[in-house]
Amino acid sequence: MFRLDNILERWAELYAPLRHCSVSSGSAAAPRRTFFRIGMIDAQSYFVRNHNTQPSPCMAYATHIDAELAQQNPKAISYRHVIYFLCRQQNAQGKTDVTDEEAATEARFQTDDMVQDLLAVLWAMKGAVGGKTLPSITGGAGVGSELRDFIAQTAADPQYREGFRGLQLDEAHWGTLPTMLNGWQICGLTLEQTAPRRLCVNQERYIQEE
Repeated sequence: MFRLDNILERWAELYAPLRHCSVSSGSAAAPRRTFFRIGMIDAQSYFVRNHNTQPSPCMAYATHIDAELAQQNPKAISYRHVIYFLCRQQNAQGKTDVTDEEAATEARFQTDDMVQDLLAVLWAMKGAVGGKTLPSITGGAGVGSELRDFIAQTAADPQYREGFRGLQLDEAHWGTLPTMLNGWQICGLTLEQTAPRRLCVNQERYIQEE
């Protein structure tokens, strides 16, 4: 099964603005969680209930299933993935200021930068699935090699290859939302994915007569 959320969490661990770490490294420091799986951005989600203590920026993957039979291909299912990027707006003194439009603007553009960085990596993975050479990765040697390995290994994994073929990155849509949380700017990214429809009945999933 194509689990885009697992790919996103690993990317969040490697991406310097997020530096996600879901478990303790063995030191006294608490895990740094910047990636979340949520239903929606609403009062019931873990992030919203604890937003005052969350590091900025962060991201969240909506786990609600949104799917329909593909209109142009009755043998395929069209899935919709929704990813949120969140950034707390801060003024020049580093304080959260919901009335500062300059701070709000900076936070909005930061979420746009993160969306484009993620899409660049997903494009590289999809290209590698199609046999294209990996693009050059600039920056420190250690970070570059780890990111390159992540892209290559994910693209080579049979669990993800078919999913990436159906991921419609050229139809990606994103935009900032009205501020829903005190001092946080939110940008929602939507990706479409086409997957083969299950056409055969799997007898192993049903009770058999004895």
